[in-house]
Amino acid sequence: MTPFALGADEEQSTDSGKGRGISGVSPEAGRESPEGRKRLKDCTLSIFGLGLLGASLGWKLSMDGGVRNVAGWSRNPETVRTAAERGIISLPCTTAEECASLGDILIFAVPIRAMEETSRAASGCPGKKKAVFDLSSTKKEIGRLLSAHWGEVYCGFHPMAGKESSGIENADPALFQGSLCALVPFPGTAPEVISLGEELASALGGRPLLLGPEEHDGITACVSHFPLLLAASLALLAEKEREQHPLLPLLAAGGFRDTTRVAGGPPWLGADMVQTNGEEIRRLAKGFGEILEELLAASPGELEGLLERARHAREFILAAR
Repeated sequence: MTPFALGADEEQSTDSGKGRGISGVSPEAGRESPEGRKRLKDCTLSIFGLGLLGASLGWKLSMDGGVRNVAGWSRNPETVRTAAERGIISLPCTTAEECASLGDILIFAVPIRAMEETSRAASGCPGKKKAVFDLSSTKKEIGRLLSAHWGEVYCGFHPMAGKESSGIENADPALFQGSLCALVPFPGTAPEVISLGEELASALGGRPLLLGPEEHDGITACVSHFPLLLAASLALLAEKEREQHPLLPLLAAGGFRDTTRVAGGPPWLGADMVQTNGEEIRRLAKGFGEILEELLAASPGELEGLLERARHAREFILAAR
């Protein structure tokens, strides 16, 4: 994996049954519950990164008593103070090492580019953890790295919820209500860790879905990562067209707003997505170009049929949630 430098302290913000063929993980793994195992509500949760996702997650669990305590750390001390004052966390921390030492379960909610450095800082604390999760929107690369760091206690966790507005000021304890939370184990992930991930998804108001890292990244490239680049491309195209048509902004209404909404998110997020899931995104870009050419070459009757297929496809995909 290409090394990343430590970035701004803000975690990922994305919109975005069981998966197939997860290597090294039993199909029954997530349902195992060894007697005497520590449940989520008995654990202290440590969150690294108190932006939109990290703060929303901590706030929900603190508000509902879903865990014993919530510790939190941010590179920005003011963010930690805000989180403590708003009741998002109960144990404010000044260092990543302190935060790691307090938690039974670790949640990495920092940008992908800061994940490796934050993980290394946290892994220096003594004592074995019950579980380690990351909220990254891509899993193949970062998951291999974190799995190597943490072994059997690591499992990817990706709640399919978010806003285009990032930061603790936009945190919402109801953010994950009704959302699907992808659990992405790696070979060797302990069954108890998967069970804790399922508990976490339910405690957030969501529902868990078990996926392998390749399947996760292939799907999220289509429904989250590539759409962000499409939205950005349209915004840049409109900016270019405005040079010839100065009145363009006056006519930009709901269609432009809706199709470019995710382009309003933090730029580092899209850059990290492409850095770690570029192969899947480029594959989709090629397929998109082929479909666009087919639409443009179609006769009026053919085009109407293709657009009808597109309408039904959209309705089916959204209804399946």
